[in-house]
Amino acid sequence: MSFWRNLSVVVVALIAAGPGKAQTYSLIESPKVGDCFHVHIDMVLSGELRVNRDGKQVPLKLEALATHDFPERLLNVGADGQADKAARYYETAKATVTLDKDVTERSVRSERRLMVAERSNGRFLLYCPGGTLTRDELDLTGEHFDTLALTGLLPAKAVAVGDTWKLSNAVVQALCSFEGLTEQNIECKLEEVRDQAAHISVKGTSSGIDLGAQVKLIVDATCVFDLGSHKLTRIDWKQKDDREQGPVSPASSLHTTVGLTRNTVEQPSVLSDVALVSVPDGFGPPEPLTQLEYRDRKNGFVVQYGREWQTVSQNDEHVVLRLVDRGEFVSQVTLTPWTKAEEGKHLTPEEFRQAMSDTPGWQPEEEVQAGEVSGDKDKYIYRISSIGQLEGSKVMQNFYLVAGTDGRQLVLVFTLAPKQVDRLGTKDLMLAAGIHFSDGKDTSPQK
Repeated sequence: MSFWRNLSVVVVALIAAGPGKAQTYSLIESPKVGDCFHVHIDMVLSGELRVNRDGKQVPLKLEALATHDFPERLLNVGADGQADKAARYYETAKATVTLDKDVTERSVRSERRLMVAERSNGRFLLYCPGGTLTRDELDLTGEHFDTLALTGLLPAKAVAVGDTWKLSNAVVQALCSFEGLTEQNIECKLEEVRDQAAHISVKGTSSGIDLGAQVKLIVDATCVFDLGSHKLTRIDWKQKDDREQGPVSPASSLHTTVGLTRNTVEQPSVLSDVALVSVPDGFGPPEPLTQLEYRDRKNGFVVQYGREWQTVSQNDEHVVLRLVDRGEFVSQVTLTPWTKAEEGKHLTPEEFRQAMSDTPGWQPEEEVQAGEVSGDKDKYIYRISSIGQLEGSKVMQNFYLVAGTDGRQLVLVFTLAPKQVDRLGTKDLMLAAGIHFSDGKDTSPQK
């Protein structure tokens, strides 16, 4: 009997005392300028693109594998405690993309391995202080998992097993690579703590805008936070995204899996103060470093252009770029190599006007402007701006003839709705002026 009496006293005491307070864990990482990490990222993507052919939507199987391996040094930490500028040296940056049995390989040139990633006023920018990148190089290195934003996954406070917290809109927009965020309900939860490591789940949905297209994501990820070093050391990120057709991208349904490991390291020589002497101070590098380059080795020309132009088609006959401004299509330009003239010569204005008037489907109605455009001594630029009918639609077309001193010629045709003239501004002239006839050497500008 005494046993039961004693047991009843213990039970009453426990009830009176209430439940014990759960143990909490400080999941806080405090980035500091100069911190260095070694990051390894593996990405596997599968799904389909849906393109329009003959008035029908045709699915094309898409698969991609990518690997990134780089040390990273933090160069600035914002007032919110998040890193907002870092230098990286890509020891490995490669991808294999298979689209409907066509396989392409992507990599970064050795002279472009040093990169700077920064986020200012919510805008992410990646550039190489050594010169301009190609679109493929930018896509390969600028669109992998955002290491500047990964510490935003943490609650920045002590939590107990089972506690949850919602991610901020800024972090979701960064990690989901949206230009604009519509809505999100992504939530993290401390699932368990074992072997001095906190295991966190990340789940939810988000919607946003990317390149003018509506995108919906479902995220199911896990993170590991090392309680000894107070650092995020691993992320396994899975997402399913459905994208509507946009002005520069087809509709798609994709599954992506990312495995990221991150370890603290001593400052590597490739990211020393001497190695980073070419990195601009502050935010917003000089304009030449934010431009992209397209290099046509067959026809011997290089185009340096603004990042707002997106490549939508590229073959031996021509290159097609589209300008999207705040999600809206503004203009398309087609660059076509023209028949080479004799050295020191090019099409006359009359010959050029006639050739453009004979473009299939084009019926010029009004010539708005025509004349030679001031260029440099190494090339000749002539422009004709006309309004007319293109396959039944009223458009403005700006025709540019760009010719080198050795007789090489390139024709650029900008097509846009007349109401978009102000938004195009001088971007067409800037693109034409950015054409150089190469001799096979790297002519991209240096800081």
